[in-house]
Amino acid sequence: MAGDLQDPAIRPLWQSLADRLARGSDPTIIKTATVHLTRDAQARIAGWLAGPGGRRRPLRTNSSGTTIPVPRLLTALGYGPNDLRTLIENAGIAIPDTAGTRTAAHLRRTAIDTYAAYHLPDAPLLNARLRSYGISEDTVKERRFLIDALARVRALLPLPRPLPLAILAERCAGSPHYFDLNDNGHGPLLILLARDLLHAGILDTPADERKLLARLGIVADRLSQTVLLFNVMATGDGPSDRALNLACQDRRPVHLTLHDLTVHPPALGTNQSLLVVENPSLIDEALERQVARPLACTRGNLSAVDHTLLALARDAGLAIEYAGDHDPWGRAIAETVRQRYQATLVAMDTASHRAAVEAEPDWSRSARSRCEPADVEALRDHGSIEARIYQENSALIDILLGPHTNS
Repeated sequence: MAGDLQDPAIRPLWQSLADRLARGSDPTIIKTATVHLTRDAQARIAGWLAGPGGRRRPLRTNSSGTTIPVPRLLTALGYGPNDLRTLIENAGIAIPDTAGTRTAAHLRRTAIDTYAAYHLPDAPLLNARLRSYGISEDTVKERRFLIDALARVRALLPLPRPLPLAILAERCAGSPHYFDLNDNGHGPLLILLARDLLHAGILDTPADERKLLARLGIVADRLSQTVLLFNVMATGDGPSDRALNLACQDRRPVHLTLHDLTVHPPALGTNQSLLVVENPSLIDEALERQVARPLACTRGNLSAVDHTLLALARDAGLAIEYAGDHDPWGRAIAETVRQRYQATLVAMDTASHRAAVEAEPDWSRSARSRCEPADVEALRDHGSIEARIYQENSALIDILLGPHTNS
C-alpha cells in the first residue's frame, strides 16, 4: 500500500491536502479535495474507496478537477480522522509548518511592539513607524538595540545644555553616526521622537528638523553644514554681519555655518538681489571675473543651511534669483526654490537651454550618451539625453555672470 500511496499520479491529491494543512486548516474539517488527476489516478482512488471486491463508482469530475471525499478515503486506507498528516507524510510529502511559522511571526511581532511601547510610552508617532518595519528572527536583536538606544535618548531629553548629535549618539548607541540625519542612520526616528515630545506637526525642510532637535538641546550639523556667499552685504552688527561685510571689503567669498545663520542670523541688506547657483565653480568663476553682484551657492542640493539662508533672504525682502543645472534634478530643486522662497528662475528657460546646447562641442554629445542607464531614463522625460546641460556650460556662465572680458 505504501508504494501505491507514492504513485506520482496520485501526488497532486496529497500535495493539495498538504498545502491546506500548511496553511493551518484543521484536518478533521477537510471534507473534500478537488484536484486534476489522470484517468489512472482516478481509477486507483475509486478502487481504494470501493474496497476489496466492492463496486467502483466513478468520482465526480468537472472542469475544476476530480473531487475526492477525504474522510471516506482515510477510512478506506485504514487511517483515522486525525491521521491525515500521517497519511500525507507516508505518501512522501513533507508538510511545512507554515502555520507554526505564522504563529511564531505573530508572537515575535507582538513582543517587539509591546517592548517598544513599554520603553517609549509617550512616543506614538515613533511607535507607529517602528511597527511599520518588518521583523524577523534575524533582526530581533538589532531592533531591541534600536529601541533601547531611543529609550536612552528619551531618558535624557530635554538636555540640560546643547549637545552635538554625534556625542549623544555615541553615549546612547555606542556610535557617533548611529543617529545621522541621512539614509544611513536612524536620525529620522529621532525626529519622530522629537515631534512626539514637542507635539510638533509635519516638518517641511531639513532646517525645520534641526530647529526641532535644537529645542530639545540636540545640535545637528551646525558646524559641518556651510553655505558659500560672495559680495553679500549685511546691515547688522552681529558676528555673521561682520563676517559678510569684511568679506565684501576684501573681495573674497566666505562660508557661513548653520550655527552662524541660526545663532547669529545676519540682517541682509534689502537693496541687493541675491543670485543663488547650484555649483561652487560658479562662485570661483565669479571671483576670477571680478563679478560684483551678490551670489550664494547651494552645492547641488537643499540642505538645512541652504533652506535657512533662503528663508533669511526671503524674510528680509531680498529679490532672489536661482539657477541650476539643466537636468531633472536641477529643475526639481529650482522649482522648490521658486515655490517656497518666491525666487525667479534665471538661465533655465528654453532660450537659455538652446544657447547652452549650441555652445556645446560636438564631441560632448557622444560623451553624454554614455551616461548611466538610470540617468538616461530620467533624462528622457525631458526630451533627450542632450537635455542634460551643466551649469558650467560657457553660455550659461555668460548669462549668469556676464561675459569674461579676457576670453
